[in-house]
Amino acid sequence: MTETYRSLSTGKAQGQRRDAEALNELQGAYERLFFGRGHTPEDQQMVLADLASFTGFFFSQDQNTPAETLREANAMRRVFARIIRLGLGADGDLSALYRAAVAETLATKEEGKTL
Repeated sequence: MTETYRSLSTGKAQGQRRDAEALNELQGAYERLFFGRGHTPEDQQMVLADLASFTGFFFSQDQNTPAETLREANAMRRVFARIIRLGLGADGDLSALYRAAVAETLATKEEGKTL
Protein backbone atom coordinates (compact mmCIF):
# COMPACT_ATOMS: atom_id res chain seq x y z
CA MET A 1 0.00 0.00 0.00
CA THR A 2 1.37 3.41 -1.00
CA GLU A 3 1.46 6.04 1.71
CA THR A 4 -0.07 9.38 0.82
CA TYR A 5 0.61 12.80 2.26
CA ARG A 6 -2.10 15.37 2.70
CA SER A 7 -1.18 18.59 0.99
CA LEU A 8 -3.01 21.90 0.87
CA SER A 9 -4.43 20.93 -2.52
CA THR A 10 -5.87 17.61 -1.33
CA GLY A 11 -9.58 17.49 -2.02
CA LYS A 12 -9.86 21.04 -3.36
CA ALA A 13 -11.14 22.03 -6.78
CA GLN A 14 -9.08 24.15 -9.12
CA GLY A 15 -9.56 27.77 -8.14
CA GLN A 16 -9.80 26.91 -4.44
CA ARG A 17 -6.26 25.63 -3.91
CA ARG A 18 -4.73 29.09 -3.55
CA ASP A 19 -7.64 31.23 -2.34
CA ALA A 20 -7.98 33.10 0.98
CA GLU A 21 -9.52 30.05 2.68
CA ALA A 22 -6.57 27.89 1.58
CA LEU A 23 -4.15 30.49 2.95
CA ASN A 24 -5.97 30.47 6.31
CA GLU A 25 -5.85 26.67 6.39
CA LEU A 26 -2.10 26.66 5.66
CA GLN A 27 -1.39 29.38 8.24
CA GLY A 28 -3.36 27.42 10.82
CA ALA A 29 -1.32 24.28 10.12
CA TYR A 30 1.95 26.19 10.52
CA GLU A 31 0.74 27.83 13.73
CA ARG A 32 -0.37 24.54 15.27
CA LEU A 33 2.78 22.73 14.22
CA PHE A 34 5.41 25.29 15.18
CA PHE A 35 3.72 27.04 18.07
CA GLY A 36 2.32 24.02 19.91
CA ARG A 37 -1.39 24.48 19.51
CA GLY A 38 -2.56 20.89 18.99
CA HIS A 39 -1.22 20.00 15.55
CA THR A 40 -2.48 16.95 13.72
CA PRO A 41 -0.67 14.49 11.43
CA GLU A 42 -2.45 16.22 8.55
CA ASP A 43 -0.95 19.56 9.67
CA GLN A 44 2.51 17.99 9.65
CA GLN A 45 1.98 16.56 6.19
CA MET A 46 0.57 19.81 4.81
CA VAL A 47 3.45 21.88 6.18
CA LEU A 48 6.11 19.45 4.92
CA ALA A 49 4.52 19.32 1.47
CA ASP A 50 4.37 23.12 1.39
CA LEU A 51 8.02 23.44 2.45
CA ALA A 52 9.14 20.80 -0.06
CA SER A 53 7.34 22.64 -2.84
CA PHE A 54 8.43 26.13 -1.69
CA THR A 55 12.10 25.16 -1.37
CA GLY A 56 12.14 23.18 -4.61
CA PHE A 57 13.66 20.34 -2.61
CA PHE A 58 12.84 17.66 -5.19
CA PHE A 59 13.36 19.86 -8.24
CA SER A 60 16.33 21.44 -10.01
CA GLN A 61 16.96 24.73 -11.74
CA ASP A 62 18.04 24.95 -15.34
CA GLN A 63 21.40 26.10 -16.68
CA ASN A 64 20.18 29.69 -17.08
CA THR A 65 19.44 30.20 -13.39
CA PRO A 66 21.40 33.15 -11.94
CA ALA A 67 24.09 32.33 -9.35
CA GLU A 68 22.32 34.24 -6.55
CA THR A 69 19.11 32.30 -7.17
CA LEU A 70 21.06 29.04 -7.07
CA ARG A 71 22.70 29.99 -3.76
CA GLU A 72 19.34 30.85 -2.23
CA ALA A 73 17.75 27.64 -3.53
CA ASN A 74 20.61 25.54 -2.17
CA ALA A 75 20.35 27.20 1.23
CA MET A 76 16.60 26.52 1.40
CA ARG A 77 17.15 22.91 0.37
CA ARG A 78 19.77 22.44 3.07
CA VAL A 79 17.41 23.71 5.78
CA PHE A 80 14.60 21.50 4.53
CA ALA A 81 16.94 18.50 4.25
CA ARG A 82 17.89 19.00 7.90
CA ILE A 83 14.23 18.97 8.95
CA ILE A 84 13.62 15.79 6.96
CA ARG A 85 16.83 14.06 8.04
CA LEU A 86 16.24 14.74 11.72
CA GLY A 87 12.52 14.09 11.53
CA LEU A 88 12.44 10.96 9.41
CA GLY A 89 15.91 9.57 9.96
CA ALA A 90 18.29 8.20 7.37
CA ASP A 91 15.87 5.48 6.26
CA GLY A 92 12.78 7.69 5.96
CA ASP A 93 10.60 7.14 2.89
CA LEU A 94 10.23 10.36 0.94
CA SER A 95 8.07 9.01 -1.89
CA ALA A 96 4.74 10.18 -0.45
CA LEU A 97 6.20 13.58 0.40
CA TYR A 98 7.57 13.84 -3.14
CA ARG A 99 4.12 13.19 -4.63
CA ALA A 100 2.57 15.81 -2.32
CA ALA A 101 5.26 18.35 -3.25
CA VAL A 102 4.63 17.73 -6.94
CA ALA A 103 0.88 18.24 -6.39
CA GLU A 104 1.54 21.53 -4.60
CA THR A 105 3.96 22.74 -7.26
CA LEU A 106 1.47 21.91 -10.02
CA ALA A 107 -1.37 23.61 -8.11
CA THR A 108 0.72 26.77 -7.77
CA LYS A 109 1.47 26.77 -11.50
CA GLU A 110 -2.15 26.03 -12.46
CA GLU A 111 -3.60 28.62 -10.07
CA GLY A 112 -1.05 31.20 -11.15
CA LYS A 113 -0.16 32.30 -7.63
CA THR A 114 1.59 31.21 -4.49
CA LEU A 115 0.50 31.49 -0.90
